[in-house]
Amino acid sequence: MTEEAPKKGGKKKLILILVVVLLLVGGGVGAFIFLKGSKGKGGEQAKGESKAETTKGTAFKKLDPFIVNLSDEGGGRYAKVEITLALSDKKVEKEVEEKLPIIRDSIITIISMKKYDDLVNPAGKETLKREIMMKLNSILTTGQVVDIYYTDFVLQ
Repeated sequence: MTEEAPKKGGKKKLILILVVVLLLVGGGVGAFIFLKGSKGKGGEQAKGESKAETTKGTAFKKLDPFIVNLSDEGGGRYAKVEITLALSDKKVEKEVEEKLPIIRDSIITIISMKKYDDLVNPAGKETLKREIMMKLNSILTTGQVVDIYYTDFVLQ
């Protein structure tokens, strides 16, 4: 009878290990299904999903920083803005490179017409995005800018 006791303890450990492994595997599969299922089906945007996640095939073009004097009285205010353009496809990226001086000039002109109070709040930053996007899309012919991302935005 003393020989059977260690075998029962070994079986309990084996069963416990199997249960833990099954729980881990089941948790991993459940997490995968949960995360995969939140993307939506058929290209539909899932609730709470950002626009960036739905723009598959989009090309991105990071522009050099803009340091621009603002139009406030006294001329002591400036903005440092770094922008990444989300483009409709890769071929637009080449056109952006070719027209980069025109694009940079347009962005500098738009920002320099703003006052500090225009840009200090989120609504002002969104308005600036829309104005830049409209101007750039009037310049581009092979595609369009589908979104603008600020990677740095400093007002002084």
